[in-house]
Amino acid sequence: MRNAIPLSALSEFANELKENPEEGIAKYGVEVNWQSGTRALVSALPMEVGPHRVNRDFTWVIDEPRQLLGANQAPNPQEYMLSGMGACIMVGFVVGASIMEIQLEHLRVRVTGQLDLAGFLGVRDGAPIPFEEINYVIEVGGDGTHEQFEELRQKAVSHSPNAMTIANTVKINGSLNILKD
Repeated sequence: MRNAIPLSALSEFANELKENPEEGIAKYGVEVNWQSGTRALVSALPMEVGPHRVNRDFTWVIDEPRQLLGANQAPNPQEYMLSGMGACIMVGFVVGASIMEIQLEHLRVRVTGQLDLAGFLGVRDGAPIPFEEINYVIEVGGDGTHEQFEELRQKAVSHSPNAMTIANTVKINGSLNILKD
């Protein structure tokens, strides 16, 4: 055990994935239910890890600040997206440090981005809709060397499903179900 990561379990899982790749297929989902204004209640759907179904009994609220017509009662969608990327990088960093036998004393990931809301509202031709860049800073302390921490940073980002999904184009599929009275 290092950094609260059970290394033997990690090794067993990695070996299992080599023998049975389907065990490593993870399916995620959330359901977003509008409440009022810009406020929504999000629920995690059951997750599948290989053939295993994992119930996820988690809910959280999304809202916008008053300046963006919300009630400022919860983080907004962009803050959740940035936190998902930062937390995913953090997990990769901790697991990697544990594998390299580096004891961490401190780890913080700060993620920032900037939007032009004119693009979202469609009020100015050519205004970008997405973040044009996302920046992160990893602040770390522990018994690793500068070179080891830099290697961990690179691997944590390049192996992060969330960072790589944001960094690379991902196909988005959708449909619409209209409810009738």
